[in-house]
Amino acid sequence: MDYAKLEDMAQPNVYRIQRGQVLLAHPLLEDHNFQQSVILLADHDTQGTVGFVLNDPTEYLLPDALEGSWPSLPLHVGGPVDQDSLFYVHCRPDLIPGSHSIDGFLYWGGEYDAMREALQSGQLQAGHIRFFAGYSGWSPQQLYQEIDEGSWAVIPGNTVNCLSYQADLYQTLKGHLPPDFRLWSNAPKEPHLN
Repeated sequence: MDYAKLEDMAQPNVYRIQRGQVLLAHPLLEDHNFQQSVILLADHDTQGTVGFVLNDPTEYLLPDALEGSWPSLPLHVGGPVDQDSLFYVHCRPDLIPGSHSIDGFLYWGGEYDAMREALQSGQLQAGHIRFFAGYSGWSPQQLYQEIDEGSWAVIPGNTVNCLSYQADLYQTLKGHLPPDFRLWSNAPKEPHLN
Protein backbone atom coordinates (compact mmCIF):
# COMPACT_ATOMS: atom_id res chain seq x y z
CA MET A 1 0.00 0.00 0.00
CA ASP A 2 1.35 3.45 -0.91
CA TYR A 3 1.30 6.19 1.70
CA ALA A 4 1.39 9.92 1.14
CA LYS A 5 4.72 11.50 1.92
CA LEU A 6 5.47 15.04 3.00
CA GLU A 7 7.66 15.55 -0.06
CA ASP A 8 4.67 14.81 -2.30
CA MET A 9 2.77 17.70 -0.74
CA ALA A 10 5.57 20.27 -0.71
CA GLN A 11 4.78 23.91 -1.30
CA PRO A 12 6.96 25.81 -3.77
CA ASN A 13 9.46 28.18 -2.19
CA VAL A 14 7.56 31.39 -3.03
CA TYR A 15 7.56 32.97 0.42
CA ARG A 16 9.86 35.07 2.49
CA ILE A 17 10.48 34.03 6.08
CA GLN A 18 10.13 36.94 8.48
CA ARG A 19 10.16 37.54 12.21
CA GLY A 20 6.68 37.40 13.64
CA GLN A 21 5.40 34.75 11.26
CA VAL A 22 4.01 31.51 12.61
CA LEU A 23 4.82 27.98 11.46
CA LEU A 24 2.20 25.24 11.50
CA ALA A 25 3.57 21.71 11.39
CA HIS A 26 2.26 19.47 8.64
CA PRO A 27 -0.35 17.15 10.17
CA LEU A 28 1.78 14.11 9.26
CA LEU A 29 5.10 15.47 10.55
CA GLU A 30 6.60 12.60 12.55
CA ASP A 31 9.29 14.48 14.49
CA HIS A 32 8.00 14.10 18.07
CA ASN A 33 9.48 17.50 18.97
CA PHE A 34 7.18 19.23 16.52
CA GLN A 35 4.03 17.13 16.04
CA GLN A 36 1.11 19.53 15.59
CA SER A 37 3.33 22.42 16.66
CA VAL A 38 2.62 26.11 16.26
CA ILE A 39 5.89 28.08 16.33
CA LEU A 40 6.41 31.83 16.56
CA LEU A 41 9.45 32.93 14.54
CA ALA A 42 11.30 35.33 16.83
CA ASP A 43 14.44 35.90 14.78
CA HIS A 44 15.55 35.20 11.23
CA ASP A 45 18.75 36.35 9.55
CA THR A 46 21.75 34.99 7.67
CA GLN A 47 22.84 33.08 10.80
CA GLY A 48 19.61 31.06 10.98
CA THR A 49 16.18 31.14 12.57
CA VAL A 50 14.95 31.07 16.17
CA GLY A 51 11.38 30.29 17.21
CA PHE A 52 9.28 29.24 20.18
CA VAL A 53 6.62 26.51 20.25
CA LEU A 54 3.38 28.16 21.36
CA ASN A 55 1.39 25.04 22.16
CA ASP A 56 3.63 22.83 24.31
CA PRO A 57 3.08 23.59 28.01
CA THR A 58 4.99 21.91 30.79
CA GLU A 59 3.57 20.95 34.16
CA TYR A 60 5.92 23.46 35.79
CA LEU A 61 5.52 27.02 36.99
CA LEU A 62 8.42 29.46 37.23
CA PRO A 63 8.98 28.82 40.98
CA ASP A 64 9.38 25.09 40.20
CA ALA A 65 12.19 25.75 37.74
CA LEU A 66 13.97 28.85 39.02
CA GLU A 67 15.65 29.74 42.29
CA GLY A 68 14.33 32.62 44.34
CA SER A 69 10.94 34.26 44.46
CA TRP A 70 8.94 34.12 41.22
CA PRO A 71 5.26 34.55 40.40
CA SER A 72 3.41 31.36 39.52
CA LEU A 73 3.50 31.77 35.76
CA PRO A 74 3.56 28.73 33.47
CA LEU A 75 6.68 27.47 31.74
CA HIS A 76 6.38 26.19 28.17
CA VAL A 77 8.70 24.09 26.01
CA GLY A 78 10.06 26.49 23.39
CA GLY A 79 11.76 23.73 21.42
CA PRO A 80 14.42 21.03 21.66
CA VAL A 81 17.45 23.36 21.69
CA ASP A 82 19.04 24.57 24.95
CA GLN A 83 16.17 23.36 27.15
CA ASP A 84 18.02 24.17 30.35
CA SER A 85 17.86 27.90 29.53
CA LEU A 86 15.00 30.34 30.07
CA PHE A 87 13.68 32.45 27.20
CA TYR A 88 10.81 34.91 27.18
CA VAL A 89 8.57 36.66 24.68
CA HIS A 90 6.89 39.86 25.83
CA CYS A 91 5.29 43.14 24.81
CA ARG A 92 7.06 45.44 27.31
CA PRO A 93 10.42 46.57 25.93
CA ASP A 94 10.00 49.69 28.06
CA LEU A 95 10.44 47.50 31.16
CA ILE A 96 13.02 45.08 29.72
CA PRO A 97 15.97 46.92 28.12
CA GLY A 98 17.96 45.05 25.50
CA SER A 99 14.90 43.26 24.10
CA HIS A 100 14.95 42.11 20.48
CA SER A 101 12.01 43.20 18.35
CA ILE A 102 10.01 40.45 16.70
CA ASP A 103 7.35 42.52 14.95
CA GLY A 104 7.17 45.91 16.67
CA PHE A 105 4.65 44.64 19.23
CA LEU A 106 6.30 41.44 20.41
CA TYR A 107 9.87 41.22 21.69
CA TRP A 108 12.07 38.46 23.01
CA GLY A 109 14.82 38.37 25.57
CA GLY A 110 16.30 41.42 27.20
CA GLU A 111 17.95 42.12 30.52
CA TYR A 112 17.13 39.27 32.91
CA ASP A 113 17.40 41.33 36.12
CA ALA A 114 15.14 44.07 34.74
CA MET A 115 12.58 41.45 33.68
CA ARG A 116 12.63 39.84 37.11
CA GLU A 117 12.32 43.18 38.90
CA ALA A 118 9.38 44.22 36.69
CA LEU A 119 7.65 40.90 37.42
CA GLN A 120 8.19 41.15 41.16
CA SER A 121 6.96 44.77 41.27
CA GLY A 122 3.80 43.86 39.36
CA GLN A 123 4.57 46.14 36.42
CA LEU A 124 5.02 43.10 34.20
CA GLN A 125 2.04 40.75 34.35
CA ALA A 126 0.94 37.43 32.91
CA GLY A 127 -0.62 38.92 29.76
CA HIS A 128 2.62 40.75 28.98
CA ILE A 129 5.12 37.89 28.99
CA ARG A 130 5.46 34.19 28.27
CA PHE A 131 8.29 31.90 29.39
CA PHE A 132 9.95 29.05 27.51
CA ALA A 133 12.49 26.38 28.34
CA GLY A 134 14.56 26.03 25.20
CA TYR A 135 13.90 27.19 21.67
CA SER A 136 13.46 25.88 18.15
CA GLY A 137 16.40 26.63 15.87
CA TRP A 138 17.32 26.23 12.23
CA SER A 139 20.66 26.79 10.53
CA PRO A 140 20.80 29.10 7.48
CA GLN A 141 18.52 27.79 4.71
CA GLN A 142 17.40 24.80 6.82
CA LEU A 143 13.92 26.19 7.45
CA TYR A 144 13.45 27.00 3.76
CA GLN A 145 14.39 23.41 2.95
CA GLU A 146 11.92 22.03 5.51
CA ILE A 147 9.15 24.25 4.13
CA ASP A 148 10.00 23.14 0.60
CA GLU A 149 9.78 19.52 1.78
CA GLY A 150 6.29 20.22 3.10
CA SER A 151 7.03 20.02 6.84
CA TRP A 152 5.68 23.51 7.62
CA ALA A 153 3.07 26.01 6.51
CA VAL A 154 3.86 29.68 7.12
CA ILE A 155 1.05 31.99 8.26
CA PRO A 156 0.97 35.63 9.39
CA GLY A 157 1.76 36.08 13.07
CA ASN A 158 -1.13 38.46 13.64
CA THR A 159 -3.50 35.48 13.52
CA VAL A 160 -2.24 34.25 16.92
CA ASN A 161 -2.19 35.67 20.46
CA CYS A 162 1.37 34.68 21.25
CA LEU A 163 1.30 35.83 24.88
CA SER A 164 -1.35 33.44 26.13
CA TYR A 165 -1.58 29.66 25.98
CA GLN A 166 -4.44 28.14 24.01
CA ALA A 167 -4.77 24.35 24.32
CA ASP A 168 -6.47 23.91 20.94
CA LEU A 169 -4.28 26.39 19.05
CA TYR A 170 -3.24 23.95 16.33
CA GLN A 171 -6.85 22.92 15.71
CA THR A 172 -7.93 26.57 15.65
CA LEU A 173 -5.32 27.49 13.06
CA LYS A 174 -5.95 24.55 10.71
CA GLY A 175 -8.10 26.83 8.56
CA HIS A 176 -4.91 28.68 7.62
CA LEU A 177 -3.26 25.54 6.25
CA PRO A 178 -2.60 25.43 2.50
CA PRO A 179 -5.06 23.25 0.54
CA ASP A 180 -2.59 20.34 0.28
CA PHE A 181 -2.21 20.30 4.07
CA ARG A 182 -5.94 20.59 4.80
CA LEU A 183 -6.54 17.16 3.32
CA TRP A 184 -4.57 15.75 6.25
CA SER A 185 -5.72 18.18 8.94
CA ASN A 186 -8.04 15.68 10.64
CA ALA A 187 -5.39 12.98 10.82
CA PRO A 188 -4.62 11.69 14.33
CA LYS A 189 -1.50 13.01 16.05
CA GLU A 190 0.36 9.76 15.31
CA PRO A 191 -1.23 8.43 12.10
CA HIS A 192 1.32 5.63 11.72
CA LEU A 193 -0.24 3.95 14.78
CA ASN A 194 -3.59 3.46 13.02
